[in-house]
Amino acid sequence: MLRGTTILAVLFALYVQNDAATSSRYIAMGNLQTVIHGETLFSTDIDPDRQATGFLWCQVREGTIHYKPTWARFIRIRDKKEFPADIGQDNKAYLHFAKSKAEASGKYRCEVKVPDNSIITGNMFAYSHPVVKNNESWPLKKSDEPFTVTGSAVYASPETTARIPCPIIGYPEPNVIWFKNDFPLEIEGRVSFDKTSGVLSIEKVEEADAGIYRCEGTNQFPVIIDGPEQEFIVKLKQELKIGDNYGWMLPLAIILITLILLFIIIFTCQRCAKYKADQYNVAERERALHNDQVPLKNSV
Repeated sequence: MLRGTTILAVLFALYVQNDAATSSRYIAMGNLQTVIHGETLFSTDIDPDRQATGFLWCQVREGTIHYKPTWARFIRIRDKKEFPADIGQDNKAYLHFAKSKAEASGKYRCEVKVPDNSIITGNMFAYSHPVVKNNESWPLKKSDEPFTVTGSAVYASPETTARIPCPIIGYPEPNVIWFKNDFPLEIEGRVSFDKTSGVLSIEKVEEADAGIYRCEGTNQFPVIIDGPEQEFIVKLKQELKIGDNYGWMLPLAIILITLILLFIIIFTCQRCAKYKADQYNVAERERALHNDQVPLKNSV
């Protein structure tokens, strides 16, 4: 997939939150974009050889003077989250991504305050190829097919609603299409796809709905400034099975029955041993009592 790529710094269009006369005094510079190199195909699949991801930076100058920002921040447009900027010795405001994941990607706004309290802002972009968002409780495996991962089977009882997850993230927002048994799936009627939750829903499922479902997420962006757009893709395959997922109960029942039988055997053996010990002790007591008897003086 992606590897460390240097993004060149270029001039970009910023504007000043002040009057036009003031805005004409300033020239703003920065890198329009960077690429986040985090996961390879899914969130828990981290490339051990990945390089530290780049950064975004912006700077303001008037003539030959490069102003040191008195205050600066970056805002991620998607969720309005704010990130304080690091002010470097070169008077640039930085947002470092270190080894961030795809979740950090998106459109950002740089805001810089200069000595006259003017605030200069501009938009910048942190790109990421599509990634399937998962966690340790939802394990995914790499497939032998290129750019493909497989998830565990999804079960649904007849006449219920089947829900097949496809949480693909990235920036630009990936376009997702669906396939069933390698044929394009029509999203209509009983079948719907919620882009926000990333879930495909099939209402009133029947046996004919069973099969292998695959969602594909793609996006495009230039890896270098003014370079051609490249396309990136990730595929997620899952099997939909109609019926209750009770397959796990058989091995559990076997284990429980084995434990119960083992308990019965151990308990029976212990009771038998205790009974034999009790019988032995009674005979011993009777012999001891007989041996301890003392004859009376007038006895015959």
